[in-house]
Amino acid sequence: MKRVLTFLAIMLLPLSVMAMTPVSDQTLSDVTGQAGVNINADLRMDITIGTLAWGDADGITAAANPGWALTEAGGYVGVTGLNITDLRIKARETDNFGVGYPVILDDDDNELNPGGTYLASTYLKPITIDVATDPDMYDGATFVRFGLGSLEISMDALTLSVELGPDTGLGQQLGVVNIGPLALYINPSSFVDIYAGSTCGVNLTFNVKLDRLDLDYVSWGDTDGQDNMGIGEMYWMATGAQSAGYIGLADLSIGGPITVVGSVAIDVTTSYAGVYSHGVVGTDAGAAPVSVVHISFPDMLSVAVGPITANVKLDGTAALGGANAGTLGDIYIAGFGLDIYAGSWVDIWAH
Repeated sequence: MKRVLTFLAIMLLPLSVMAMTPVSDQTLSDVTGQAGVNINADLRMDITIGTLAWGDADGITAAANPGWALTEAGGYVGVTGLNITDLRIKARETDNFGVGYPVILDDDDNELNPGGTYLASTYLKPITIDVATDPDMYDGATFVRFGLGSLEISMDALTLSVELGPDTGLGQQLGVVNIGPLALYINPSSFVDIYAGSTCGVNLTFNVKLDRLDLDYVSWGDTDGQDNMGIGEMYWMATGAQSAGYIGLADLSIGGPITVVGSVAIDVTTSYAGVYSHGVVGTDAGAAPVSVVHISFPDMLSVAVGPITANVKLDGTAALGGANAGTLGDIYIAGFGLDIYAGSWVDIWAH
């Protein structure tokens, strides 16, 4: 038996030596690049938020609004009754939306995804999280890449009430928002990179592509309606006969691909001089430092959307599909594109 084991050891020695041969830098990079996080899930949930409010403690003040009438106190704006039903986040399994995928042929040269559409069995991709550094990317900064995967995000309905009020109870309703069955399909090539600015700050680079977005209806409603006598004698809409009404878009179709490509940088700074601080601190009377959120676009940020079609409707139901629904007309938008030029920015600060 010992002789057999010795013989096997001698035979396997060359293989072990070959296995110990130094690998190239590229091969090593490929191996270490396999580290990272994959996430695949199928989640169904309902989300409810009673009140979500944003408040202004002092209302309108003279310092920031010269010449305006002042108010005694502030107030709140927000939403109540936020409900999202049957929200589902899962991998794309059965659809064949999108174009531009490589065509896959079976053994008989039949196209499994005609025209280069999405094919789950081949292009299914989980959500991924990787941390990487490359001298040719982002000036060598280390970045986190979130691969969005081939996700399908859907929901049955979203409803909420938009309200104002003197306190967090709100109560002064502006109207209600209703969004009908939604389904969104993310192209597996999509990702978002997050990295630091030159010293400190958050930079986000987007390369996001949606193969399809289905949205049955979007409506704005008035829950109690309104009578209308006008200045004449005719009761155009009689008191006591009114009820809720809604206006919005039905049969909304947003064609793919929908793309978002470009970068956004977010920094927070405190300015001790300049217009925001009303002069140089310590030199000009009343000058004080001001903290500012600076949102900038270091590169061109481009958004492109396929054809958009919808019917503009009025109805007594939020889904705009009632028997008495009235159609005002239909809309068609094609070739929509938005390009925010590099160097553009937005500053946000308190007053």
